[in-house]
Amino acid sequence: MSVFTLPDQRRLHYRQIGETGTPVVLLHGYLDSNVSFFRLFDALGSAHRLYVPDQRGHGDSDPAADYAIAGFTQDAIVFIESIGVGPVHLSGHSLGGIVSQRVAALRPELVRSVALISTARHSGGNQTLLETAPLLTNLADPVPEALAREFQGSTTFAPLPEDIFVHYLDETKKVKADVWRGVLAGLLDEPAPTDAPSAIPTLIFWGHDDGIFPNADQAKLRRHFTNAKFIEYAETGHAPNWERPAEVAPALLEFWRDVESKEPKT
Repeated sequence: MSVFTLPDQRRLHYRQIGETGTPVVLLHGYLDSNVSFFRLFDALGSAHRLYVPDQRGHGDSDPAADYAIAGFTQDAIVFIESIGVGPVHLSGHSLGGIVSQRVAALRPELVRSVALISTARHSGGNQTLLETAPLLTNLADPVPEALAREFQGSTTFAPLPEDIFVHYLDETKKVKADVWRGVLAGLLDEPAPTDAPSAIPTLIFWGHDDGIFPNADQAKLRRHFTNAKFIEYAETGHAPNWERPAEVAPALLEFWRDVESKEPKT
């Protein structure tokens, strides 16, 4: 793991994988870390340089004063600028997908494509998240393992093999109670985005049995991103990158190759 220090002296830990190919930044979801993408690393890192940060308050990165989406977005912008590799293929899962959209809207020169995994245009008013918030009111450290296991286990359509699942669970157990509450509040409280429809090349992944962001959210994504390809997986929950890595990885690689083949030659 490497460490990047933000202007306010908070540290973001990140993993870099691969030495050649165009750069890719992967942003994980709520209560996850860079480990959320570990089942994709070998395939994606063979053709691209991957930069995978632990977002604020997650994994081994420092906590922050607040967990508004705007703060996550600014962290990602500064991180992409700091690694100095030019425009990147930006991909995000869930929370990371929302952050990816905001980065692309605010700083389009930093982003050559967007891949969105199980996310939405906006999570304000999301029913599942609203129902979760009261359960966290009295949550204290250490967060009970049973709660972490129940939360993460509920996001998949079918249980993952235990040896795979514990990699994700161990990262969730690192997240402090105030981060559980703060990020959830940030997701629910963010103002609805007002940016114009985007023609940036976009790939949208969705599991048919996603219990957080339903099909109506995917329709809004497809309306906003006018140059988007949509991939739906049957019998798949909220984490296709966990549940179907053997299908997600080649789809990403094909998408990035196609984007690059259409870029002007320099």
